[in-house]
Amino acid sequence: MKKILPILFCALIFTSTISAQDVNIIPYLKQIESGDIEDVNQALSELLTIHPDDPSVLFLDAVLTTNGEEALRKYINIYDNYPKSKYADAALYRMFSYYYALGFYKKAENYLEKLKVEYPSSPYIDAADKNIPEEVGVFYEKETELNPTKNEDAEEKKVERPTEPKYTVQAGAFLDVKNAKELRNKLTADGFSAELKTKNIGGSTLNIVMVGKFFSEKETGPLLSHLSKKYKLQGRIVNLN
Repeated sequence: MKKILPILFCALIFTSTISAQDVNIIPYLKQIESGDIEDVNQALSELLTIHPDDPSVLFLDAVLTTNGEEALRKYINIYDNYPKSKYADAALYRMFSYYYALGFYKKAENYLEKLKVEYPSSPYIDAADKNIPEEVGVFYEKETELNPTKNEDAEEKKVERPTEPKYTVQAGAFLDVKNAKELRNKLTADGFSAELKTKNIGGSTLNIVMVGKFFSEKETGPLLSHLSKKYKLQGRIVNLN
């Protein structure tokens, strides 16, 4: 199965009161945000041994999983088997984000509807809503009605789209590499694929934080919204070289 980068989504880790049954993973999420990913990975191994069925620990495991398809399976497990757990809505949102980023808008829309119905007070709804192209959704619905026995993913792939990603988002540019790494680590903790690039301008080296790979400019919407709301940053869409 083709290995892909994690798509995740465009969402914050929202916190609430922690039940007595769940392990408190908030300190670990903060460590990831600070860049201590290796330390959290080491702690996760012990957590999984002691609390193999704790949904919060399973969510932390999914966040740290770098293979997109494997992470998706873990989020599905949380949503299916622990629907009332603290991070169930976050897992469902990341399922939506995965399919949305791949261009499977019909399936993404189905997950978004589940999020609205099953978790009506979830803060992820506002981040996800109104990002799916209406004209694509209508096309998929008509195709499904005419060919109800065909595989849904195969139907969606009929929509014309580039074979390779064409765009990425520049989240920020810094002279101080420490600041660039800090932003990259925070975005990684949020579930995005972020990397650093350097560019020499007028004898000065800029450290640029690039986030995600997208097939269309419209697909960058959730990420741009996330950058604006959480970090007060105006991300810039740029072409992939």
